[in-house]
Amino acid sequence: MGINTDPVQIERSATTTQLRLEAALGITDAHRLHELLSPALLAGQSIAIHAERVERIDTAALQVLACFCRTAHEQGLTLTWHEPSPNMRQTAQLLGLESIFEITP
Repeated sequence: MGINTDPVQIERSATTTQLRLEAALGITDAHRLHELLSPALLAGQSIAIHAERVERIDTAALQVLACFCRTAHEQGLTLTWHEPSPNMRQTAQLLGLESIFEITP
C-alpha cells in the first residue's frame, strides 16, 4: 500500500465538497493542488476548506488557493473556512491575501 502524498484530501457529499489541507504546502505541491482543486469548482457545490492542520504554507500554495477562492466566488459558490490554523492565518495576512480568503478571526 502506497502513502498518499496529495496536498489536499477531498470528500464529496450530495451538497458539499470538503477540502482538507495537509500540514505542509509548498511550491512542489502547487501544481498538484491546482489539479485536485479544479474539479471542486466544476462540481458546483458548496465548498468547505479545513485548514486546521496547516503548519507551513508558502506563497505558491497560497496563490493557488487564492485563485481557487476567487473563482469559487465568481461562480457564486458558497465557500467557508473551518478552523484555519494560526500559521495559515498569519501567512495569508503577511501576503495580503486575507481579504480574498475571507477568513474571519
